[in-house]
Amino acid sequence: MEALRKHEEDRIIRVIVADDSATARLMICRMLESDPGIRVVGMAVNGREAVEQVNLLEPDLVTMDVNMPVMDGIMAIEKIMAYHPVPVLVVSSIAQTEFTANAARALGAGAVDVIRKPEPSSTEEYQAAATDFKAKVKLLSRVQVITHPRAQLLDRMHEIQNGAASKPLVKQDHKIIAIGSSTGGPQALQVILGNLPADLGAGVVIVQHIAKGFTDGLVDWLDNNCRIKVCKGSDGQKIEKGNAYVAPDGIHMTVVSGGIIKLVERQIPGPHKPSIDVLLESVAEAFGAGAVGVILTGMGRDGALGIKTLHDRGGQTIAQDKESSVIFSMAKEAIRLGGVDNVLPLPKISEAIIGKV
Repeated sequence: MEALRKHEEDRIIRVIVADDSATARLMICRMLESDPGIRVVGMAVNGREAVEQVNLLEPDLVTMDVNMPVMDGIMAIEKIMAYHPVPVLVVSSIAQTEFTANAARALGAGAVDVIRKPEPSSTEEYQAAATDFKAKVKLLSRVQVITHPRAQLLDRMHEIQNGAASKPLVKQDHKIIAIGSSTGGPQALQVILGNLPADLGAGVVIVQHIAKGFTDGLVDWLDNNCRIKVCKGSDGQKIEKGNAYVAPDGIHMTVVSGGIIKLVERQIPGPHKPSIDVLLESVAEAFGAGAVGVILTGMGRDGALGIKTLHDRGGQTIAQDKESSVIFSMAKEAIRLGGVDNVLPLPKISEAIIGKV
């Protein structure tokens, strides 16, 4: 085990940087190569070059801008994931609403995460941005990605809908579904929400860890690809059946008695705001056995305590399994704490939800 750990520490992470801005490429390369464990092995000025370099160089990770000439980043991600799958980190400006929508599409195409393009204005900001960027690249370079992720999930859903999968879980009269997700979550949410009927007998509340500024684009993308209505949660909003509410940036979303959303500035341990734990604990308090809690793919442990609280209050709880997760950390921690009733592959989670409301 010690030898394996040392091998991981000594491994050089090979990265391709794709961006049509020479200034951005230079900055990203300098940031990454300030770490002796990261090496930029190729640079691309458009999506087509990125695809070609991935085929030739077989990197551990690609950083990808979205808006590029010849072939944009989204099409490049689709081709990479179809033929030579490798973790793709979207790195681009979020100054325009158009980009936030494109970033959500990039996640749907198979990118594992999106971050704001660093724009440091001082040495201190540059160093902080570089530290965060390198840590993200190191983490995501270890993610196991799959070929044709969306096609595979759709095929498995078709099997479920035609009776090849197991029977739905026991039906109960649940009034709310609470979902927490992080890295890999946008794709997972699209699969789950996209398979729920418009007349779903419960409302859905969601916390998705995502870079600040991307929530609006994520919500629009999900709403355009689902039969249920998807919107951003707002303070005092009444939760309606067949609607999904995504927590906004920079504030905790909770649910109180009567199914009302409350946004709060509560200070809690940990870096996440909104927090999955805060949402799930409030759902446990307001609905108890009338709730279903779902913990999806993601790094860290946010949500594990919250789903345990919901479980202990009589709510039904589900975790995404390791095989279908981009990162099996949050769900693993929730399972370890004993707060999970069912561990299911991603395509079966929507079926289980439908069977519970």
